[in-house]
Amino acid sequence: MSRETMASPTATTLRRPAFTVDLAARLSGSWRSVLVVYLASRLFSTSVLFAVYEIAKLAGATFITPGSDRSFLDFTSSWDADRYRTIALHGYPSTLPTDATGEVLPNEWAFLPVFPYLCHLLMVATGMDFTVAAPLLATVFGAAAAVVLYRLLVTKVGHRGAIWAVLLFCFGPMAFVMSVGYAESLFLLLIFGGLLAMQRRQYALVAAAGIVASFVRPGALALALALGIHLIVRWHTERERPAAASVQGTRAIDHLTVDGGSATLPADDLSSDDLSTDAAGTRGVAGVGTAPPAVVTAARRSVRRAWGGLREFVVGGRLPGRELTTIVVAGLAMAAAGLAWPVVAHVVTGQADAYLETEMAWWVDYVGRPAFVPLTPWFLLAGRWLGIGGIVLVLALVGSFTYWVTRRSTQRLGHEVVAFVAGFFGYLVAVFLPQQSLFRLLMPLSPLLGTPAISSRPWLRRTLLLGGAALQPVAVVFVFLFTAP
Repeated sequence: MSRETMASPTATTLRRPAFTVDLAARLSGSWRSVLVVYLASRLFSTSVLFAVYEIAKLAGATFITPGSDRSFLDFTSSWDADRYRTIALHGYPSTLPTDATGEVLPNEWAFLPVFPYLCHLLMVATGMDFTVAAPLLATVFGAAAAVVLYRLLVTKVGHRGAIWAVLLFCFGPMAFVMSVGYAESLFLLLIFGGLLAMQRRQYALVAAAGIVASFVRPGALALALALGIHLIVRWHTERERPAAASVQGTRAIDHLTVDGGSATLPADDLSSDDLSTDAAGTRGVAGVGTAPPAVVTAARRSVRRAWGGLREFVVGGRLPGRELTTIVVAGLAMAAAGLAWPVVAHVVTGQADAYLETEMAWWVDYVGRPAFVPLTPWFLLAGRWLGIGGIVLVLALVGSFTYWVTRRSTQRLGHEVVAFVAGFFGYLVAVFLPQQSLFRLLMPLSPLLGTPAISSRPWLRRTLLLGGAALQPVAVVFVFLFTAP
């Protein structure tokens, strides 16, 4: 074949196109399409869980949680789910369990009450066993969370970014927790719903979601922080200025003669001290003989406008009073709810540090029993196990996350989402000791998967999708057979 023939349009059209599957184009933006994705992912995750359970049982592997080898439903209701079962059936202990030295042992006070109490209500209403009720509720809440995640992102990054975020969320390495008796699904639904309500300025719904979420999983304070950032952004960009608007509409414009030229300036931009009148009655700018008039007037105008803008932002600009009150009350209510559980534990047990001691009981195997100091747990663990290299690693992780959330493509997700994910990550760094459960605790950061930096790169989004699905079996084996999920 000649070169001319090979380069011809006809020959080009005969070439076989590369095999590509555009999932975003095949899936519509309806809630039905999102549910199809979610149900497909639940079939996949449940199959992975069942396969690991059966293979481990046939191989005679040791199941870490006692009794989790009795049946598949017991397997999916182990670890944290077993704690939720105790709460659903018996409530919380009035006395903290301790060891022979008096140190507090891990107990149910580390687990918040909404999810197990909902399981209890379903068990009473239907006669279901906990091993059925808990995974069922988790699966239903996960479906709703996927739909709300799509709605949260579609108005910011479009259908492609939103549907790919849902795909990566549903098939991620830790997505199997939405098929077991864990509270993550409900927490994600409430957080995504609260952010969506914030975008739509339905602040009563934001408060409701944040208050309930505060009693589902720790970390809902980040939603209150996001609402505070939302208030600042609105105050700065959408403040009412009726008086200023009326003045601007009626200002007279003076034409000032300067060295034979003219400059068009608002009359009230210059004080009477700035203007002089010569014998002919012509108004001019004082100091015209010592500095170029245009520079002087521009400088004075800039200073006046900067001062006026600052004064208006601090004391003059305001949102509608009723809306401002609603936002402030919602934020305060969520903050109070986010701090309430340690108080509840104190009242019931009579021990002021009951919740803190319970949480730190899980630290013993990793770092012993150090005094709790905010912002130090990650550095404490990294330094203990990796030395100075661990400290550098933590700093690198924090720096990388900061870089990612400040990228222009990430900012397209909206200030509500960016503020929440930054606040939630900050919460984890401030108070949480990194353990194997850290990976599932990062799931509230899932809105970041909608950034165009991912959805606009076919190779990256496909790699993340296939990699997440491939890592699920690894994660299930690791967390169910070797350590806690």
